[in-house]
Amino acid sequence: MRKSPALAALLSAGIAALAAPAGAFEIRTGFDVINDPQTEIEGFHRLFIGREIAPGLSFGQSLYSAAMGDAGGAFLWGFEMEKAVPLGRGFGLAFSGFVGGGGGAAQIVGDGLMLRAGVDLSYDLSERVALSLGGSWIRIEGAEIDDPALSLGLRFHAGREAGASGGLALPLRAVAIRATQVAVSDHANRAGAAQADLSMAGAEARFALAPMTDLFVGADGAAKGGEGYMQVIGGLRQRWALGPVELFAEGSAGFGGGGEVDTGAGALIGAGAGIALPVAPWADLEFALGATAAPDSDYRGAVGSLRLVRVFERAGAPVDAEPQHWQFSMGLAMQDPNASFRTPGNPATARPVMQESSVDLFLSDALYITGNAQTAMGGDAAGYAIGMLGLGYRIPLGPRWAVSLEGHVGAAGGGGIDTNGGLIGSLRTEVDYALNDRLSLSVGVGKLGALKGDAMAPTFVQAGIKIPFTAP
Repeated sequence: MRKSPALAALLSAGIAALAAPAGAFEIRTGFDVINDPQTEIEGFHRLFIGREIAPGLSFGQSLYSAAMGDAGGAFLWGFEMEKAVPLGRGFGLAFSGFVGGGGGAAQIVGDGLMLRAGVDLSYDLSERVALSLGGSWIRIEGAEIDDPALSLGLRFHAGREAGASGGLALPLRAVAIRATQVAVSDHANRAGAAQADLSMAGAEARFALAPMTDLFVGADGAAKGGEGYMQVIGGLRQRWALGPVELFAEGSAGFGGGGEVDTGAGALIGAGAGIALPVAPWADLEFALGATAAPDSDYRGAVGSLRLVRVFERAGAPVDAEPQHWQFSMGLAMQDPNASFRTPGNPATARPVMQESSVDLFLSDALYITGNAQTAMGGDAAGYAIGMLGLGYRIPLGPRWAVSLEGHVGAAGGGGIDTNGGLIGSLRTEVDYALNDRLSLSVGVGKLGALKGDAMAPTFVQAGIKIPFTAP
């Protein structure tokens, strides 16, 4: 993998600063329009979520999704740092640097490493929202992209109020794991064949805009019908209570593609309705029906979804007296391929390097639900991505040491990796060392493999950091 000094510098600065006391959260969303690209990718949507690690300095992760041209399914994801400089009268400058990787839509080959440097001029529309306009330079190894881009976006400051105890401005209402089936209408995929129906697994987080109105964001990956397909969706959900049962209606928008699913430029819209049935004071089972479409292609589908929801708040009232314990992890993993790791005819032999993130929801002091996402940034596997859900168990070994055991199932695909349909499983062991109560170092080893047939089954090693936190 090339350009490792840039990644090392960014990670070193981020790790050192993340050990500092907790600060505010910054969320940025917007578009980069690439000047004179030589690929079908003409622009990206950017989503950055970072933590303020020093006054005006945020470190976090960004997802770049193809949003213009004809390359729906190109996703690049990684680490980003941003420095804000106030200019007065509501104006400010923001300087940012990104290192990550990914691919998709047959537009990025090889390593898939992406570098981006940007500067934006912002104007505060309110105390928490600012409009930004600026420029960036984007370089992607394995694609004909080494060009300037025009950037337009919004910044959301979800930080602490003066005198408050801290936390997100939008309360976290619930998290959910979901299984989704899309019955695709008569539509050809990018290879010209009939598009199969999609079976997907994913997760979402929900934030309370009002007692019965939620903002949600989630991601799904295909386990059947479109190996390598991925979508990232956000939207609004309005709920109505009928005794203990709730009815809801929702509208959504986002980006998706890959796995030969032809979504055009990548934009998706959707709508649906459903019912939520309480199965415990803190848990719901939801059924939803709806429709999805890609405005830039003929992709259309009827959608059915089953969701298991962990509820933290009902109609503005918390269901638990105690705060919920979480853990966020990020780092790098290297996979050692087996003989059938790559698709037949693929001559590449390098070991893929993945950047990965996990979110852990603790059900007790030891048992937790975990979600893991990975994308390639080296090793001739551009476009190779993984999304998994599972269970973990943490065993303390002393004041600073702990061992964690995890098992996952999920979906993977892309990058010329043979996942035999996309359904995968994983086992791993991690050893953690706590630098303080806000940051731990972690190393681990594990086994990952397709659950059907003789396909990919690499052993992997990983290293990263873990950040525990609590939320109401």
